[in-house]
Amino acid sequence: MNKLLKTRLVASTMLVASIVPAGAETVVTQWDQFATSGITAAGPAMDELIAACEKTLPGTKILRTVVPSIGIRESYRLAVSADKTPDLAYTWPAASVLAGYARTGKVAPLDAYYAKYKWDGINDFYRGRNSYKGKLYGVPMEQDLMGVYYNRDLFKKLGLEVPKTYAEFQAVASKVKEAGYVPIAFGNRDRWPATNTLSLILGLTAGRDGEEKVLFGDASWNQPAFKQAAETLASWAKDGYFPRGFNGIGYDEANALFLGGRAAMTVTGSWVLQDMARGAKFDLGVFMLPPIADGIPAGTMWGEGSQWQIAASAPDATKDAAAAYVDCLISPEHRQVWVEKGFLVPIGTKAEDLSGWNTLPAVKEFYAEGLKTPDTNFYDLHTTLPESVTQVLYPELQRLIGGNATPDEFLTAMQQSWSKAVANGERWQP
Repeated sequence: MNKLLKTRLVASTMLVASIVPAGAETVVTQWDQFATSGITAAGPAMDELIAACEKTLPGTKILRTVVPSIGIRESYRLAVSADKTPDLAYTWPAASVLAGYARTGKVAPLDAYYAKYKWDGINDFYRGRNSYKGKLYGVPMEQDLMGVYYNRDLFKKLGLEVPKTYAEFQAVASKVKEAGYVPIAFGNRDRWPATNTLSLILGLTAGRDGEEKVLFGDASWNQPAFKQAAETLASWAKDGYFPRGFNGIGYDEANALFLGGRAAMTVTGSWVLQDMARGAKFDLGVFMLPPIADGIPAGTMWGEGSQWQIAASAPDATKDAAAAYVDCLISPEHRQVWVEKGFLVPIGTKAEDLSGWNTLPAVKEFYAEGLKTPDTNFYDLHTTLPESVTQVLYPELQRLIGGNATPDEFLTAMQQSWSKAVANGERWQP
């Protein structure tokens, strides 16, 4: 299958090259995952901004290819292996995977462009996630957050309030279950949803500082805060917070369960805001999961949805044109287009900015809550861990929540994989 996909990607790239008109025009081939519905449904915003940026950049032409969000990481990897990368790509994840491309010289360093265009609105957290050995290789654009979508109508029917503490959250889930509804719509057939859920829980048991001692320091996975996170996720499964057969349910199917009114909550990210807000036939609300361990500050998992990266193989003139175009895309004057037409919130946007813009209430609510805690928001594991560790994390999480591994066994497997990756020089550090 991979060989066939690889062949198609190469053929597609050659076809694009064959139709590029000759002349002085600088053509930038672009891959992004912005469709018109589903995950990262920012297609209308992308179309509008390509047209706007081409007008301000005479002599630059953007040739765009849309690659599905879930598949773009693998598609880009195959293109790299075939030396057929697009000039510019908007793909996930940064951190560990981007570092792999930087280490092998496949993506261009962007420090000179950061200086030229004064991309100072990208804070240290996001800069770190797009760096490798002190150099910047990606331009993050959107702020991804993770929260709890909930059915306000069902909460009202059951006499429930938005939980302010983790104990209150547990009480809400128990009452929902007693009433015959699924507390949390969740499906892990795709395997990455459990990784996101654990990432959220881990930040609320270990905190950002506790995570960094393991991810970037010498601390072990076998520690109380990490064990509490594993125990918490396992207890959600054991206590019936999830639908039956959750390891065989797909991510989209879980979302449909929630949107159909059969589940009170779903724990996922801002990347499906459009589908959630437009698909719900009830009053949709959002809240942030409260801290789980004592003394841990409020926060949520965050990161860039994806990052713009420029191929090292692109000619210098193409690199320059691509950087100028990216500067146009991420400029403050275009944030409103991304929010209103793309349902994503660019890095640097403040919650108060959203209040005057014409976007869905759920978008404003999600970011108003999630942007309250920028100094304590924490890491997404599957974009932070080396690929070799992620490939252990996925099946081990299925075993953990399926009741086939204890929290101690899960952490031991993770520590073994982690130690091997660190010894091999695979660890990404900002």
